[in-house]
Amino acid sequence: MQVRAAKSGVGQYIYALLDSAVRLAPDDKFLVYCNHTNQSNYTYDTPNSSTKVWGLNSGRRPVRLAYEYAFLPGTIRRDSLDVFHGASNFLPPRKSCPYVVTIHDLSYHVHPERCPPVRRYYWYAMTARTVKVADRIITISENSRRDIEHFFPDSRDKIRVIAEAAHSRFRPLDAPRDAGGMARLDQELDNRPFVLYLGTLEPGKNVVRTVQAFDTIAEKFPDHLLVLAGDKGWLFEPVFEAIASAKHRDRIRYVGHVSDDEAVALFSYADLFVFPSLYEGFGLPPLEAMACGCPVITSNTSSIPEVVGDAAIQVNPESVDDLALAMETVLGSATARDEMRQSGLARAAEFSWEKCARETLEVYRELA
Repeated sequence: MQVRAAKSGVGQYIYALLDSAVRLAPDDKFLVYCNHTNQSNYTYDTPNSSTKVWGLNSGRRPVRLAYEYAFLPGTIRRDSLDVFHGASNFLPPRKSCPYVVTIHDLSYHVHPERCPPVRRYYWYAMTARTVKVADRIITISENSRRDIEHFFPDSRDKIRVIAEAAHSRFRPLDAPRDAGGMARLDQELDNRPFVLYLGTLEPGKNVVRTVQAFDTIAEKFPDHLLVLAGDKGWLFEPVFEAIASAKHRDRIRYVGHVSDDEAVALFSYADLFVFPSLYEGFGLPPLEAMACGCPVITSNTSSIPEVVGDAAIQVNPESVDDLALAMETVLGSATARDEMRQSGLARAAEFSWEKCARETLEVYRELA
């Protein structure tokens, strides 16, 4: 398996999948190709797993990718792999063994306007090549399956839908807030109640409207903060422009990248998690929030309804008014929050990384 990602988004998928797979298949060997910055994220305490630092450390993405596509097939052949899994959307351009790819979504096909042109056309070309060389395509929702079949009709017989899950670390914390992993963050949050967004800051996540909706209701909930957590992606500047324009900008706090433990704490102690993404291949953050007992407001689009079911409030993500009304409804009712916590915990329990790993291992064995 090849890993480019840090442990967020796709990286969380890779980490949790491998964490279960190496334990479910102790007689199989797993080799993970990593770069020098993420090797420690994908190291497991099992004798059947290992990592290999591979590729260039160049900060110039085109150089690094050109090297990878030129030389990775030869490395795979020399390592005598039975199956190679490209777990983050792409495969090497030349075949060295049976290939599996996980295509998480086709957002750049469905919403091309939300992606810079150069990046978009690179993804178009690489996805077309990947679909052609793949022996099996794993995707993570029925919505993504439909998108792949729409844009690549010949891929229909290759596709397997295998759902993600919240990692077992995502659970309600029994400890009080001042002892539950929030120490660093509460220096910035002043121990105040808060509404949470956690994810990458990029246009498709719709964070600007989240800021605008919170600003609309902030006077009714004067103690609450809006906390934005996560890495800066592409075209993140409008988020900070929206904060600067907000009437209640002093109550909107960006805390940047957070650790796994801090993410669990944020979900556990937030009064509300807001995730009005415009498009998701699966939508893992709402499920992680529900697994921690946090009420969720999210989108009624793409794959998200099939993930959250009736356990979250779904809104039109392009309507600031709908988003603000949902926030006001949840924050204004302790009873509603308690009911959403219970239904969210039950919904999250329906998904399992062990099930995901078992079904993925079946795909490997079909080919090997």
